[in-house]
Amino acid sequence: MLFKNRKSAVSASLFNELAKKNVKKSAKDYFIYFFTLMLSVCLFYSFNSVSTQFASLGLEDTLNYLAFSSAVLNAFSVLVCLIMGMLVVYANRFLLRRRKVEMGIYATLGMDRRDLNRLLMKETIRIGFFSLIAGIILGLFAAQILSLLTAKLAGLSAASYHFMVSFKAIVLTVLFFGILFFFTHLFNIRELKKMSLLEMLYSDRKNETVSEDKKGLTWLLAILSAVLILGGYAVLALTVNGGVFKALAIGGMMLIAGTLFFFMAVLRIAAFAMKKNKRFYFKRLNMYTVSQFSSRIRSEGLSLAMISILLFLSLSLTILGPGIGKNVINGVEYATPYDCTIYYGLSGADTVNDPLEALENGGFHISNFSDAYAAFRVYESPSVTTAFFKESQEEESAPEMEGNTKSSGGLVNIIGIEDYNRLLELQGGQPIVLSGGEYAVTYAFPAMEKTLKAFAQNPGTLKIGDEELSLTDQGIRRNAWKNQNALIESGTVVIPQHLAESLKPNTWYVNFNFRKGPEDMNKALYENWYMADNTGFQMWAKQDALLSVTADNLTMTYLGLYLGITFLITAGAVLAIQQLSHSTDHAKRYKLLRKLGASERDIRSSLMKQLRVCFGIPMLAALMNAAAVIISVFRYFEGLDYTDMLPVIGSGILLVLLVYAVYFITTYVGSRRILQIR
Repeated sequence: MLFKNRKSAVSASLFNELAKKNVKKSAKDYFIYFFTLMLSVCLFYSFNSVSTQFASLGLEDTLNYLAFSSAVLNAFSVLVCLIMGMLVVYANRFLLRRRKVEMGIYATLGMDRRDLNRLLMKETIRIGFFSLIAGIILGLFAAQILSLLTAKLAGLSAASYHFMVSFKAIVLTVLFFGILFFFTHLFNIRELKKMSLLEMLYSDRKNETVSEDKKGLTWLLAILSAVLILGGYAVLALTVNGGVFKALAIGGMMLIAGTLFFFMAVLRIAAFAMKKNKRFYFKRLNMYTVSQFSSRIRSEGLSLAMISILLFLSLSLTILGPGIGKNVINGVEYATPYDCTIYYGLSGADTVNDPLEALENGGFHISNFSDAYAAFRVYESPSVTTAFFKESQEEESAPEMEGNTKSSGGLVNIIGIEDYNRLLELQGGQPIVLSGGEYAVTYAFPAMEKTLKAFAQNPGTLKIGDEELSLTDQGIRRNAWKNQNALIESGTVVIPQHLAESLKPNTWYVNFNFRKGPEDMNKALYENWYMADNTGFQMWAKQDALLSVTADNLTMTYLGLYLGITFLITAGAVLAIQQLSHSTDHAKRYKLLRKLGASERDIRSSLMKQLRVCFGIPMLAALMNAAAVIISVFRYFEGLDYTDMLPVIGSGILLVLLVYAVYFITTYVGSRRILQIR
């Protein structure tokens, strides 16, 4: 055994003083550890305080949409906890490795294993305490930024914001990191138990063993890398319209596999090519720099590939989360043209003939809330599908036959002109006029804008029964005619009233606006709705429809940011710790370079080149892969304006690069200190 189990003669005050001096002396070594822990605490607190943000903004969550968003973020916090736990253990292993010789010296001076465990525990508690406090303070301010973002996404004014503190999130953060540091201490005990005194004292003299390259296998992997990466780009570009999730699954896996092979093979070939370029290789310290680069690629190629994959996921999620969230509310101003919409399906066998009478007989009276309403039916016809809008330009005669089902397009809603004008009047809009033999098309959300603009250039003839209808002048109109929380649609066709009533009705609707008064009409509406017998009826109040869309936006935005920043911190911390460890292992080589006459400038330049490669290539590969995924996903969403996405893309890239730059600068400064480079 390394140590004897005897009662410690080291006093508690000496332990405290020694732990304090060690933390102070190693503050620069601990900075990466401290910075990572601080960011992790900040991130964890900020996104677990979302429920408090909702409450502080005064958002009424009648149907628990916001509660669901908060629950989703809390559920993903479990995944974040696991990732951060593994990251802290990895970082702690580096710190322990850096101090093996120090621990060996303490052991030779008479400290037993229990003394060393106590010393490490006190140091861990100190670092943990300061990082926890700093992280929570930073998290408090980060949460205010999130709160302002929440207010903006919810369509609230900045006046509704006030400073908020989530005590629930603080308790969860302290509890999680308390458990994390406890397990970190157990890891330290386990690692110390496995060490021998000789291993501690001579750990800085171990040589690194690197396997030789097999050129045939290397070239094979390089070819596979090119095939997989280019194939992944092709899959994303060509198949995304057939199904975004399938394209992402196949294309994403191809890119990940190609990235692995790239770092395992292509970079080795690049190092070999640099060695063959004699003019470059024998210039200044390039011989040493290339040799170091080659050594790192052999020993760290797989970990660099994983870091690139984490950065790829971070960039993709950080941009796609807010981007898809923004697309979710694209056209939200058309989502709620009325204070309330009630609808009733007419396709069932047991439907009532007069839904409005049935609703009032059940105890729900619209007259209690509104002085004017518009009840109407929406119809459908087998000849009017989404394919009519998309194919009529190419084959105008295809949809003219009643019952034509050439395309698999879904049925399009049809409204009579008189009903539609009553809906416009309720909105305060001007009625439209259809002459005999004409129809119009209306839409609300950008999903149909591009399709209908193309359709208007060569509109098809619509046949309803025995009558043929042509598109009226200025017949493409943007108007909503009901409340809804899903901002997607297939367009709506407006035809003469008598033709509409000859078709099969699919849904009955009634729209109304609240009368003015001091009473909270939305609250009274729901109280009456839940007390009434309204079996078969569904209701979308304006406030709840908007809240539903807002909740979807917040969920996508915050989930993308939460996971994206988590992967970013993990990638940056692992890469920084890895490079600092490499500098520690090769400190003697840099001393030898000085003895051989290398200048400080050349040594500093060599270090910078190595770090630029180790930080730059994973980021460059991640940017290329993320760009392919982001462009493909954004192409999938019809009606999405790329100019609107530029701020989202720019902000996401800037956030990732800023955090990544902090890790790079810290690693460079730390490596110069370890290598004693002036």
